[in-house]
Amino acid sequence: MPLIKICVFSGTSEGRELSEFLSEMKIETLVSVATDYGKEVMDEMPHVTVRTGRLEEKEMENLIRDYDLCVDATHPYAVNVTENIRSAAASTGVRYIRLMREDTSTDEEKYYRVFDSIREAAEFLKTCDGNIFVSTGSKELSEYSIIPGYRDRLTVRVLPVKESERKLRDLGIRNCIFKKGPFSYDDNIRDLKNSGAGYLVTKNSGNAGGFKEKADAAEALGVRLIVIRRPDEINVDKTYNMEEVKEEILEIINEH
Repeated sequence: MPLIKICVFSGTSEGRELSEFLSEMKIETLVSVATDYGKEVMDEMPHVTVRTGRLEEKEMENLIRDYDLCVDATHPYAVNVTENIRSAAASTGVRYIRLMREDTSTDEEKYYRVFDSIREAAEFLKTCDGNIFVSTGSKELSEYSIIPGYRDRLTVRVLPVKESERKLRDLGIRNCIFKKGPFSYDDNIRDLKNSGAGYLVTKNSGNAGGFKEKADAAEALGVRLIVIRRPDEINVDKTYNMEEVKEEILEIINEH
């Protein structure tokens, strides 16, 4: 059995895939997820322990200091979380790897509009008529409240968790879809048709996050696609894809 321990901060399907690989390799692994939903999507696996709850930087330091490697597999848009994980690893001297899904932002000219933030997109949509389908998660839903008539004009698709339900209730948004992804092309066609939306707002979450299926459905229906650009990775020298992370782990095993 490899005598190393790895801590994975997970918030994506890549985090789950990596955990399955580590389990098969019989590597003692701690997977840290922020929400109960994050724990739900993690199957029980030998050698893998899952902890739930958001952590501050100092708490991350205490968590990872006894591990040989820290892998950050959080969402590409969780910039502050990534910065805290990176800083915690630097403070404790634990090796840090940023696992990133593919970036599909090379086709920006195909989209109706591209913005750097949800706030910018909402400012633009404030001047537009018609219904809007929102698929950007629940964290920044309040930004859309500047849109005239947003309670009736928005259709919001979010995870079926209490935090999302509370935010939508507090904002008074009436058209809500509580579903777990990933969503197929047909799923998106159906939801967009039912919403009567002229605009779709989505993050560029890569093909693993179902971006292509949303973009293709919007194009087929003539819905204007508004994309929130993926933020730059701050203070991260290099990012790794899944195969590169696995190769790094095998090298660490050989070193031990």
